[in-house]
Amino acid sequence: MKQFKDLNASIALLRALLAADDVEPEQKKEVERALGEVRKLRRKPQLTQADVFSCVRNVTESLVRA
Repeated sequence: MKQFKDLNASIALLRALLAADDVEPEQKKEVERALGEVRKLRRKPQLTQADVFSCVRNVTESLVRA
């Protein structure tokens, strides 16, 4: 249950970032990509540590590019 609370909080923060007016189109694309990764992680029924690490890596790469 806590995992979903944390993931939902992360999704809310990324959505708030997308709603900001000072985000450029390319940054918006990278944030949307990160948001998609978090959503994909939330939908997986059986999470493994490798799944979580892979998602964190993809999200981090997207946000660093943004």
